[in-house]
Amino acid sequence: MSPKEITKVDITNEVFKEPIEVVEQLSSNLNLKYTKVIQTYVMEDRILDLTLEDQGSGYFKGKVVWIGNKKDDTEGSIFCVDTKDELKQITPTAENTENVTLDIKKGLIKVSTASKTKCSVCGKNIEIFDEVTGCPICEAKAHKEHLTDWVRMKHTCPVCKKSLNVSSTGLIFMD
Repeated sequence: MSPKEITKVDITNEVFKEPIEVVEQLSSNLNLKYTKVIQTYVMEDRILDLTLEDQGSGYFKGKVVWIGNKKDDTEGSIFCVDTKDELKQITPTAENTENVTLDIKKGLIKVSTASKTKCSVCGKNIEIFDEVTGCPICEAKAHKEHLTDWVRMKHTCPVCKKSLNVSSTGLIFMD
Protein backbone atom coordinates (compact mmCIF):
# COMPACT_ATOMS: atom_id res chain seq x y z
CA MET A 1 0.00 0.00 0.00
CA SER A 2 1.50 3.33 -1.07
CA PRO A 3 1.25 6.45 1.09
CA LYS A 4 -1.47 8.89 0.10
CA GLU A 5 -0.23 11.45 -2.40
CA ILE A 6 -0.27 15.01 -1.10
CA THR A 7 -2.41 17.11 -3.46
CA LYS A 8 -3.10 20.21 -1.35
CA VAL A 9 -0.50 22.46 0.28
CA ASP A 10 -1.16 25.33 2.69
CA ILE A 11 0.75 28.37 1.37
CA THR A 12 -0.79 31.00 3.66
CA ASN A 13 2.48 31.83 5.45
CA GLU A 14 4.34 32.27 2.16
CA VAL A 15 1.61 34.54 0.75
CA PHE A 16 1.74 36.74 3.87
CA LYS A 17 5.54 37.08 3.53
CA GLU A 18 7.24 37.66 0.16
CA PRO A 19 6.39 36.82 -3.48
CA ILE A 20 9.65 34.85 -3.88
CA GLU A 21 8.49 32.46 -1.15
CA VAL A 22 5.16 31.93 -2.95
CA VAL A 23 6.89 31.33 -6.29
CA GLU A 24 9.38 28.89 -4.74
CA GLN A 25 6.53 26.94 -3.13
CA LEU A 26 4.56 26.92 -6.40
CA SER A 27 7.63 25.89 -8.43
CA SER A 28 8.43 23.01 -6.09
CA ASN A 29 4.94 21.57 -6.67
CA LEU A 30 4.09 22.59 -10.27
CA ASN A 31 5.94 22.90 -13.57
CA LEU A 32 5.68 26.67 -13.39
CA LYS A 33 7.41 28.92 -15.93
CA TYR A 34 7.91 32.54 -14.91
CA THR A 35 10.13 35.54 -15.59
CA LYS A 36 11.38 37.75 -12.77
CA VAL A 37 11.00 41.47 -13.48
CA ILE A 38 12.41 43.45 -10.53
CA GLN A 39 10.34 42.00 -7.60
CA THR A 40 7.49 40.71 -9.76
CA TYR A 41 7.15 37.16 -11.09
CA VAL A 42 5.33 37.10 -14.43
CA MET A 43 3.70 33.78 -15.34
CA GLU A 44 4.74 32.78 -18.85
CA ASP A 45 2.05 30.24 -19.69
CA ARG A 46 -0.82 31.32 -17.40
CA ILE A 47 -1.73 27.79 -16.35
CA LEU A 48 -2.28 28.71 -12.70
CA ASP A 49 -5.83 29.52 -11.61
CA LEU A 50 -6.84 31.53 -8.55
CA THR A 51 -10.24 31.42 -6.92
CA LEU A 52 -11.73 33.32 -4.00
CA GLU A 53 -14.16 31.64 -1.64
CA ASP A 54 -16.24 32.99 1.21
CA GLN A 55 -17.62 30.33 3.59
CA GLY A 56 -16.99 27.60 1.00
CA SER A 57 -18.76 29.38 -1.86
CA GLY A 58 -16.68 30.60 -4.83
CA TYR A 59 -17.25 34.16 -6.00
CA PHE A 60 -14.20 35.03 -8.15
CA LYS A 61 -11.93 33.10 -10.53
CA GLY A 62 -9.20 33.85 -13.01
CA LYS A 63 -5.71 33.08 -14.30
CA VAL A 64 -2.68 34.34 -12.37
CA VAL A 65 -0.77 36.85 -14.55
CA TRP A 66 1.88 37.88 -12.02
CA ILE A 67 2.78 37.76 -8.33
CA GLY A 68 4.52 40.78 -6.82
CA ASN A 69 5.31 42.90 -3.78
CA LYS A 70 2.83 45.19 -2.11
CA LYS A 71 3.09 48.82 -3.23
CA ASP A 72 3.78 50.10 0.29
CA ASP A 73 6.75 47.72 0.80
CA THR A 74 5.07 45.88 3.68
CA GLU A 75 5.29 42.10 3.83
CA GLY A 76 2.91 40.14 1.65
CA SER A 77 2.13 39.32 -1.95
CA ILE A 78 -0.19 40.75 -4.58
CA PHE A 79 -1.71 38.51 -7.24
CA CYS A 80 -2.72 40.00 -10.57
CA VAL A 81 -5.54 37.88 -11.97
CA ASP A 82 -7.05 37.88 -15.47
CA THR A 83 -10.81 37.20 -15.41
CA LYS A 84 -11.08 37.53 -19.24
CA ASP A 85 -13.06 40.75 -18.65
CA GLU A 86 -10.47 42.62 -16.58
CA LEU A 87 -7.24 42.41 -14.63
CA LYS A 88 -7.82 42.50 -10.85
CA GLN A 89 -5.27 42.76 -8.07
CA ILE A 90 -5.83 40.51 -5.07
CA THR A 91 -4.03 41.36 -1.81
CA PRO A 92 -4.47 38.58 0.77
CA THR A 93 -3.70 39.78 4.31
CA ALA A 94 -4.35 38.53 7.83
CA GLU A 95 -7.27 41.01 7.94
CA ASN A 96 -9.12 39.57 4.94
CA THR A 97 -7.93 35.98 4.50
CA GLU A 98 -8.43 32.78 6.50
CA ASN A 99 -6.07 30.62 4.45
CA VAL A 100 -4.49 30.09 1.05
CA THR A 101 -4.22 26.57 -0.39
CA LEU A 102 -2.48 25.25 -3.50
CA ASP A 103 -4.34 22.38 -5.15
CA ILE A 104 -1.51 20.70 -7.07
CA LYS A 105 -3.72 18.43 -9.20
CA LYS A 106 -5.93 21.31 -10.37
CA GLY A 107 -3.16 23.96 -10.62
CA LEU A 108 -5.34 26.15 -8.43
CA ILE A 109 -4.67 28.64 -5.64
CA LYS A 110 -7.75 28.81 -3.40
CA VAL A 111 -8.02 31.87 -1.15
CA SER A 112 -10.59 31.53 1.64
CA THR A 113 -11.59 35.08 2.46
CA ALA A 114 -13.09 36.49 5.64
CA SER A 115 -13.33 40.16 6.59
CA LYS A 116 -11.83 40.38 10.06
CA THR A 117 -11.10 44.11 10.19
CA LYS A 118 -13.23 47.20 9.74
CA CYS A 119 -12.04 50.48 8.24
CA SER A 120 -11.19 52.86 11.10
CA VAL A 121 -12.75 55.74 9.11
CA CYS A 122 -15.96 54.42 7.50
CA GLY A 123 -16.54 51.34 9.66
CA LYS A 124 -17.15 48.99 6.73
CA ASN A 125 -15.32 45.67 6.32
CA ILE A 126 -11.92 45.66 4.64
CA GLU A 127 -12.25 43.24 1.72
CA ILE A 128 -9.60 41.45 -0.34
CA PHE A 129 -9.87 43.86 -3.31
CA ASP A 130 -9.47 46.97 -1.11
CA GLU A 131 -6.27 49.01 -0.93
CA VAL A 132 -5.44 49.25 2.76
CA THR A 133 -3.12 51.46 4.75
CA GLY A 134 -2.57 52.09 8.42
CA CYS A 135 -1.55 54.66 10.97
CA PRO A 136 2.26 54.64 11.31
CA ILE A 137 1.84 55.06 15.09
CA CYS A 138 -1.00 52.78 16.25
CA GLU A 139 -1.30 50.71 13.03
CA ALA A 140 -5.09 51.25 12.82
CA LYS A 141 -6.19 49.86 9.43
CA ALA A 142 -8.40 51.70 6.94
CA HIS A 143 -9.25 51.86 3.27
CA LYS A 144 -6.31 53.76 1.79
CA GLU A 145 -8.41 56.54 0.23
CA HIS A 146 -10.44 57.01 3.41
CA LEU A 147 -7.45 57.34 5.75
CA THR A 148 -5.58 59.59 3.31
CA ASP A 149 -8.60 61.92 3.01
CA TRP A 150 -9.12 61.89 6.80
CA VAL A 151 -5.50 62.84 7.49
CA ARG A 152 -5.58 65.58 4.83
CA MET A 153 -8.65 67.11 6.50
CA LYS A 154 -8.00 66.48 10.20
CA HIS A 155 -4.20 65.99 10.35
CA THR A 156 -4.68 63.22 12.95
CA CYS A 157 -5.27 59.48 13.17
CA PRO A 158 -8.98 58.66 13.59
CA VAL A 159 -8.08 56.16 16.36
CA CYS A 160 -5.07 57.34 18.37
CA LYS A 161 -5.58 61.06 17.50
CA LYS A 162 -1.79 61.56 17.06
CA SER A 163 -0.66 64.23 14.62
CA LEU A 164 -0.20 62.94 11.04
CA ASN A 165 0.30 64.36 7.57
CA VAL A 166 0.24 63.16 3.95
CA SER A 167 3.21 63.52 1.60
CA SER A 168 2.85 64.69 -2.00
CA THR A 169 3.07 61.00 -3.02
CA GLY A 170 0.20 60.03 -0.71
CA LEU A 171 2.29 58.47 2.05
CA ILE A 172 0.97 59.02 5.59
CA PHE A 173 3.68 60.05 8.07
CA MET A 174 4.08 61.35 11.62
CA ASP A 175 3.92 65.13 11.77
